[in-house]
Amino acid sequence: MKALDPVIGAWKLNLAKSKFINEPTPFSYKSATRTYTQDSEGLVTGTVNAVLPDGSLFSEQSIFKSPEDGVYYPHGGNALIDTFAEERVNNGYTVVLTAKKGNQVTGAGTRTISPDGKVLTMTFIYLDANGVMRGHVAAYDRQED
Repeated sequence: MKALDPVIGAWKLNLAKSKFINEPTPFSYKSATRTYTQDSEGLVTGTVNAVLPDGSLFSEQSIFKSPEDGVYYPHGGNALIDTFAEERVNNGYTVVLTAKKGNQVTGAGTRTISPDGKVLTMTFIYLDANGVMRGHVAAYDRQED
């Protein structure tokens, strides 16, 4: 099956090209990889495996339909999020992300693939428990098979 989504594959965080807002954040990784796979029905599974600044390991997983349809799908491994919606814009290279915990929106952002398919840029902004805005603009380089 031909991949419907340009995000399919493995991606490695490029810290030199990434920025974090009001650190520390739950996403202030020392290192991270993102892996996206797609099944024959068009369901995409996205997995993040990361090392946090204190050296502890972090992992989260999301499942969504591709092309992204704006429906909230399960998201596990992150205490801030239990469902996640993605809606495709910009001819398939960008999706708008909305995260919820229960019925409350907890964060929003975008996921963009560069036109050459080599860089994935994730933005995500949220308010922490004290009302402080936190987030990141994280650049990931595509890993070759």
